[in-house]
Amino acid sequence: MKRYYSMKQKARFIFLLFITIVTGLVVSVTFYLYDNLYLEAEARFLEEQITALHALYTDDTMEAFEERLEWTTASTPMEGIVSDDPMMLGAAIPLENPEEELIINQLERNQLLNGNVITILRDHENIDARILGKVAPVMEDGYLHSVILLYRPVEEIQTAFFQILPFVVIIGLLFILFLFIIMNRVQKDFISLIIALETAAKELAKGKFDTPIELDVENELSDLAVSFRQLANALDTEDEKKRAFIQNISHELRTPLSYIQGYSELLENQCREQSANSEYAVIIHREAHRMNRLVNQLIDLTKLEKVERTELSFSPLVLSEIIEEAARNTKLKRSDKEQSLTLNLDDGLIVNGIEDRLLQIFINLLDNASSYTGSGGHITVSAIEKIGMASITVEDNGQGIPKEQIPFLTERFFRVEKSRTREKGGVGIGLSIVKQIVELHDGDIHFESEEGTGTAVTIDIPLLDA
Repeated sequence: MKRYYSMKQKARFIFLLFITIVTGLVVSVTFYLYDNLYLEAEARFLEEQITALHALYTDDTMEAFEERLEWTTASTPMEGIVSDDPMMLGAAIPLENPEEELIINQLERNQLLNGNVITILRDHENIDARILGKVAPVMEDGYLHSVILLYRPVEEIQTAFFQILPFVVIIGLLFILFLFIIMNRVQKDFISLIIALETAAKELAKGKFDTPIELDVENELSDLAVSFRQLANALDTEDEKKRAFIQNISHELRTPLSYIQGYSELLENQCREQSANSEYAVIIHREAHRMNRLVNQLIDLTKLEKVERTELSFSPLVLSEIIEEAARNTKLKRSDKEQSLTLNLDDGLIVNGIEDRLLQIFINLLDNASSYTGSGGHITVSAIEKIGMASITVEDNGQGIPKEQIPFLTERFFRVEKSRTREKGGVGIGLSIVKQIVELHDGDIHFESEEGTGTAVTIDIPLLDA
């Protein structure tokens, strides 16, 4: 099952993702600045000093060299050494056991032999620090006579980073606060408006054209809201015209239909008493009854489409009692077809509803199940609690419904296999009324069916105080 995230959740996710990316960039930039600026600056300073020392040493001005070396080591964190054994300089610092520790690798020795000043950057265990150094070769007759080493401990990136961490945190918090202010602004001026429009659109889709759309800002979305409101007013006007037409025509049809039904019934009785052929009278009476039922359903449907919850009288109801009453009311039809009924009801399910309307739902569902289930068939009604909802399922082992037609079952005047349902008396309004009543109770209805196996209709209604 796909899971859909709300626009607010997506916006928060993007906000957190952006903060994470920015934080990563700040840390990366900090490391980059350390490696490429701090170490590079230290290396340049070392090279300047060792170049000056190398010049003094090669000019045989040893006194000036020693003074410069002493001054350099005294005024800076640097240390210096001159050695005629370059194989002992691998760790870039003189130790107590240099033979074991101070070894220059072959690549560095080759560079020194070529007269190049080399850079060494290594971890030193004895002083628990990292060493950055410059080594300058002293050449005589083309041979490496000795080397001058100038080095200093440099802080690890973690230490350097922790030193500036308070500043990074302060800047980061200020940046997050700035982003939070922007996020709130965007949410107020755009996201909240889009959510309000989405909610209004869903209500409009349910036929609630008087849904208010209140926006307290003026931007492109507020203009869209005005267009929505105009559309809703236009739809409400057309829907009102439609309801008025259906109500008027239904009321106009009621009187002649009642006459037709009444007189056809008398005619049918007279034909039977006189042993005459009553086939025509039976047809007239049956079709008049069908039309009368259609008119009543149309009137009922238009009332339900317009009614608001605040206009209805809800009360606590024991759901199992209503279902049992619906079973008794439809018992005769099942008996004629020798159908069995099983009730699996939780007597503790209490809902806040309208008794007559809920009874209308279950009578309709049981009547449909009986109509589309053959003789000797079986119908099961179960009612259980499911996450704060009363879940009622009416299941039969009848002819079933094609899967492609299931989404249209609650549309007005829709009938499954119209040529077959006509003889069962269906006019395609019953389930539309059921859906309207279920939605008035803040519930939901869905269908599961397989041709040749049967149909299951499930209704979920919130429990009282759930």
